[in-house]
Amino acid sequence: MSEKTEQFDNNNSPEFTDDAIRRFLFGRLSAAEHATLEERLFTDDSLEARVRLAEFDLADDYALERLSAADREAFEEKFLRSAERKRQLNISTALRDHFASAPTVAATASKGTKASISERLQLLFGLNQRVWRLAFGAAALAVLVATAWLVLKESHLRRAVSPPPIVRSSPSPSSKRETEHPHGPSSPPEHHTTPSPMPPHEPTGSPVILSVDLFSDASRDRDKIPLIDLPKGEHDLVRLQLALKLNQTGSYQADLLTVDGQSIFSSQAFQSAETNTSKVDFDVPAALLTRGDYQVSLRRAADGSKKTVASYYFRVK
Repeated sequence: MSEKTEQFDNNNSPEFTDDAIRRFLFGRLSAAEHATLEERLFTDDSLEARVRLAEFDLADDYALERLSAADREAFEEKFLRSAERKRQLNISTALRDHFASAPTVAATASKGTKASISERLQLLFGLNQRVWRLAFGAAALAVLVATAWLVLKESHLRRAVSPPPIVRSSPSPSSKRETEHPHGPSSPPEHHTTPSPMPPHEPTGSPVILSVDLFSDASRDRDKIPLIDLPKGEHDLVRLQLALKLNQTGSYQADLLTVDGQSIFSSQAFQSAETNTSKVDFDVPAALLTRGDYQVSLRRAADGSKKTVASYYFRVK
């Protein structure tokens, strides 16, 4: 085979010359050359892209009358065989008619050079005018501002729906309080408060709430102080149900203290849902309690008074 077609027989050659592609489009290759290049089009994406660009160039050359008489005849007979290529020629013809009135294209044609695709599009849509460039820049800026606003709005909404913390942590009683009240076999019988039944653990990890009734008239004597056996969960609660005297309904603030007055935890006490008695519920995180004696000081919260309404005592095992 001749040197001219040697590249089509060499399977290791990844490239075809632009002249070979142009002759392929004009139908001037031999049958073997044509079959080899056509077969490579199905497996080589870069070769297919080069052929597509060559088709556009041929359509432009024909529309701008840059082809010789023989090439124009081959173009009409061999190239214009599909509707897609005819459409390419129509586009090139329309661009040529538009560029004919543009001084830039006229100057380019007079120099015998081809106008780039970007230059053709700028002239076709008037993008070379200053007002269009300013409008495009303003539109791009508006899109950026709108995107930033949406991101900030979404972040603000996410922070707004975040739940606030429920429990405030406070220091636990010192070990010194534990040594002041030793437990041993010689201790007198202690009064045990029967806790309400604890709800079973849910698979979702709901906290256990241990309810204990406390009365303000209870003595601080060791044999009368209620004894509490704490639940073991990290998020479990001890609900201290503080009994009130009649006609003492209202809003209350409760403080959990050690027996010597050290503050451990403070929170608002809520009116109990029970209708047969006057109580307020004071929920204390079980994790704040250790073995020892404690005092609860109850005062009214509506008038901001710090005067204690009632005091309650209990002991933790």
